[in-house]
Amino acid sequence: MSSTLRFLLQKYGPTLTLDELAEALKRKPGGVRAALSMRSEAWAIELNNRKVYVGRRVHFPAEAVADLLVGEKRPGE
Repeated sequence: MSSTLRFLLQKYGPTLTLDELAEALKRKPGGVRAALSMRSEAWAIELNNRKVYVGRRVHFPAEAVADLLVGEKRPGE
């Protein structure tokens, strides 16, 4: 387990909300929401493919976010 994943799990738990994802990426929630809806960036496509719903809310697995932050998984793999 990478130190990035360990940090995300400790701070946010197994999934991140959109606001938590924006905080982890150091972006504004509106900007993250726009990138995810437009699917124009590779990281947004990857996260959209791995998102999960808890009720009506969208969550992103901490493992998926950690993979993208450390560059272990390239989009499309």
